[in-house]
Amino acid sequence: MEQRNNVFQAKYNEYKQILEELQTKIIELGHDKDEHTIVIKTLKDAEPTRKCYRMIGGALVESDVQTSLPILETKKENIEGTISKMKETLIQTAKEFEKWKKDNKIQVVKN
Repeated sequence: MEQRNNVFQAKYNEYKQILEELQTKIIELGHDKDEHTIVIKTLKDAEPTRKCYRMIGGALVESDVQTSLPILETKKENIEGTISKMKETLIQTAKEFEKWKKDNKIQVVKN
């Protein structure tokens, strides 16, 4: 019985960790998206030939607004897509977790 409880506890902890990691990553990507939005908004008001810099793999690279803007917009769209997929995964995992708890009659007991 003790070993069975340990297996349930391990599975419960695994689900909780996965859900927490997904939530953390979604929040982190949301911040990245917000930063991209601010930069895009700022660059849209700038001259297309104006110099700007962007970080590529840890190196600062000189570019101009007309070159950088489409790249930033694409990156923002990719981030939004990733956030959307991660939210779907989060919802699906939460449903699986609830089903697992119900199927195994798991009740959370706080000491």
